[in-house]
Amino acid sequence: MTTKSTVLLTGLIFFSSILSAQVKRAIIPVLTPGEQYIFKNTTISDIHDDGVRAINQSFSTSWVLRVVGKTAQGKLMIRATYMKINQRTEHLFTHDLTGFNSDDFKEFVVKSVGDELHTKNDQLRKLGEGMLGKSFTVYINPDWRVDEVTGVDSLINIALDGMEEQNQAVAQSFGKATRGTVNNEEIRKIFDGAFSYVPEEEVAVGDKWYKDDNHHVGPLRAEYIVKSEEANEMEIAVSSATSINNDIQASYSRKGTITVDVKTGLLLRSSVKDDMKPRAGNITRLVVRTVKNEMQKK
Repeated sequence: MTTKSTVLLTGLIFFSSILSAQVKRAIIPVLTPGEQYIFKNTTISDIHDDGVRAINQSFSTSWVLRVVGKTAQGKLMIRATYMKINQRTEHLFTHDLTGFNSDDFKEFVVKSVGDELHTKNDQLRKLGEGMLGKSFTVYINPDWRVDEVTGVDSLINIALDGMEEQNQAVAQSFGKATRGTVNNEEIRKIFDGAFSYVPEEEVAVGDKWYKDDNHHVGPLRAEYIVKSEEANEMEIAVSSATSINNDIQASYSRKGTITVDVKTGLLLRSSVKDDMKPRAGNITRLVVRTVKNEMQKK
C-alpha cells in the first residue's frame, strides 16, 4: 500500500510539474513582403531648468510601413511613409505655444500670440505639409537591430526648399535646427529603440536578458524580463541600473513596459521612460523623456 501511494504521489508531482512548466517562445518578429502596418511613435519631454519644470514637448508621428522584402545581404527592407505629424512645445512660464497638427494644419498658426510665434508656427506648418506623404527606407538586420535609414535627409531638404522662405538668414537657421532633429540617424534611433526588446533565445515568464542600448545622454545596459503572458500578449519589463555621465555630472536610468504579440513577435505597444538627475549643483537643465510606440497591421 505504501509503495502504491508513493508511486501515485510521484506521478501527481510529475504531472503537476508538466502543467506548471512555462512554454518558451521565440519572440522574433515576422514580416511578409507586401504587408502593411501603422507605426506610431510619441516622444514626450519634460525639460527642467534649475530644478523647475519649464518646457513640455511632445512629438508624435505615424508612418505607414510597407514590407518591401530583403536585400542581397539578408537585411529586411521597409518603406515608411509619413501619415500624421503632431508636434507641440509649450513654455510653461510664458505659455508660448508652437507646433503643427496634421489633422488641422492651421491650429497653431491661429493660436499664435504675436508676430514671432506666428512666424514660427507658419514655418512648422509649411515643413509639416512638405513632409506628409513622403517616404524613406528602413533596413533591419536579422537580429532586428535597425542597421540604416535612408531618404529622410533628402525629403527634409525638399520640404525645406518648398517653404520658399525669402529671408535667407531665417531659412538657414530654421533649416539647421530641423536637420539637427529630423535626419536619417535620429529616425534610425526611433525604429531601433522600438524593436530593441527582441531576445536572442526563446523566453517564458520570468526569463530575462540584457542588451547594450542608448540613453539620450550616453550608453546604457538595459535588462528585459518577461512579466506575464495572457491572451496572446506577452508583457516585458525593461529597466536599467543608474549610469553616470561625468561630462555633465548627471545620472540617468530607464524603466518601462513593452507588450508584444506572442504569435508574430511584433510590438503591440510600449511606454519607456528615460530619467536624468543632477549629481552636482552646476546642472541647469534636465530632461525626462517618455517614448511610446504602437504598431498594428493595416
